[in-house]
Amino acid sequence: MNRRLLLLIAALIIAMPISAAAQHDHGKSTAPAPKTVTEKKSPAALKPAEGANIKILAPTKGQTFKSDRVEIHYKLTKGKRGHHAHAYVDGDLMGMFESEKGTLNGIKPGKHVLELRVVADDHTTELDAKDRIEFVVK
Repeated sequence: MNRRLLLLIAALIIAMPISAAAQHDHGKSTAPAPKTVTEKKSPAALKPAEGANIKILAPTKGQTFKSDRVEIHYKLTKGKRGHHAHAYVDGDLMGMFESEKGTLNGIKPGKHVLELRVVADDHTTELDAKDRIEFVVK
């Protein structure tokens, strides 16, 4: 494993909510974490889906939550290369999930966009298989 990948994995482990960490274990690294702990990826960096697909089932469009905990549920079709899902809120990576449900914690009040992306088992290759939904936290 190269140093850049180890640093990214360490940063994600540190930044991950506890419930998300329980959903998907990337392993631990002794490499120091970089100063930024979230990574934004442009859609141009996405690789071909090769049969992968993801559909957000919950939250529903415009759904309002009264706490900072947002339950997610989705349908994942892995295709040739898909392995798990990365959950982004307003462009920031908030969790990684192998099962088709989970909880995002620490979501601040306001209107947000949840985007789920299908990711290969190398944890860095995001496929062009994604779904987006808007929701509100009061």
